[in-house]
Amino acid sequence: MKIMRNFLGEGFHLSTSIIVSVGILFMSITSFFFLTKNKISRSKCLFHLYSKKHEYEDINNANGNGNESKSEIKGENKNENESKNIGKKKFLNGTIQKLKLCEIVKLTKTVKIFIFSYPYEYDNLGLGICKHIKFYGLNKKGKIEKRWNNKDDKERNLQKIFRSYTPIYIDEKNKHIHFIIRIYSPNNTYIDGGKMSIQLEKLHPNDNIDVVGPYGVLDYKGNNELTYLSKTYKIRKHLVMIAGGTGMTPFFRLINHLLLTEMPEKRDEPIYITFIYANRNEQEILLKPIFDEYDETFTNFKRVYSIDECLNSSERYLYDNIGFLNEELLKKYVMKYEKLNLDIKKKDTLILACGPPPMTSFVQSVIKEKLQMENFITL
Repeated sequence: MKIMRNFLGEGFHLSTSIIVSVGILFMSITSFFFLTKNKISRSKCLFHLYSKKHEYEDINNANGNGNESKSEIKGENKNENESKNIGKKKFLNGTIQKLKLCEIVKLTKTVKIFIFSYPYEYDNLGLGICKHIKFYGLNKKGKIEKRWNNKDDKERNLQKIFRSYTPIYIDEKNKHIHFIIRIYSPNNTYIDGGKMSIQLEKLHPNDNIDVVGPYGVLDYKGNNELTYLSKTYKIRKHLVMIAGGTGMTPFFRLINHLLLTEMPEKRDEPIYITFIYANRNEQEILLKPIFDEYDETFTNFKRVYSIDECLNSSERYLYDNIGFLNEELLKKYVMKYEKLNLDIKKKDTLILACGPPPMTSFVQSVIKEKLQMENFITL
């Protein structure tokens, strides 16, 4: 009997342990799927927000004279329009300011959305479309003395370093600014990672970071006019934007504004927009649901996806190009508005490019040397 009791006791303890283990495993799996679902839902909510019409206070306030042409069309007095901006307190004023982190949302394995806030005492951010902000952080030492990622560290004598980022969404009402930023984590090839991005990734809600702005050589002035350095460019009929990775951030708010604010239905002929977006693979296509939505909604917007490799071979047909950007692809989508098969004169086409230097150098050589087009700007 004693042996039997011991056997039953051991069996009971074993059964209890198994039940507890299964319970813990079930709770872990449930928690994982719950957190994953919440992350996906959060990104979907943000995508919905980004896809809608943005409030572009910056054209009126950040640029100062950004609406001169619109004032003339409406018959308004230029001085009256400028007087509306007198006394407006801008957060970005060329001095060091502090942004407070609100939230970080994961988009891909290497890219995250950073949402910062600025104080309510300011009327607006004061950042024009296509403009960027400099983020400052402490200068870190590499694993190898005087080197960063095993290359000569040209910043080694600086106490602070900066990197430039362009927001994709500005919420004037809630004083929030949204950035899409790639995190360059240390790996076998780049042993130190990205000096600034690894610092940003370690921020917690309510942490502050020093910023200065506005900066940028490209500035959208409203009424289809861009200034680049000291030259003014008119967006006449066809605007082609060629972006690589996070290089799409200077273009996103411009696309949103031209499609949803400039009201193309009131023009004799709309501005046709071709957005050529290159990425390493399909999982790295940032804001893809929004660009897909715009493509389906607007006849004057065409998105073109180019990926270096397709991870899902059964979906290769979904992408316009597999491999690096090439001359044939650029010629196809730059020389005409391919979506409606409209031939457009070279002088009526403006091309903007932003991305890794090897990509933009190649694009420039094709656009200027092979296609003989002069209206080309590289950021």
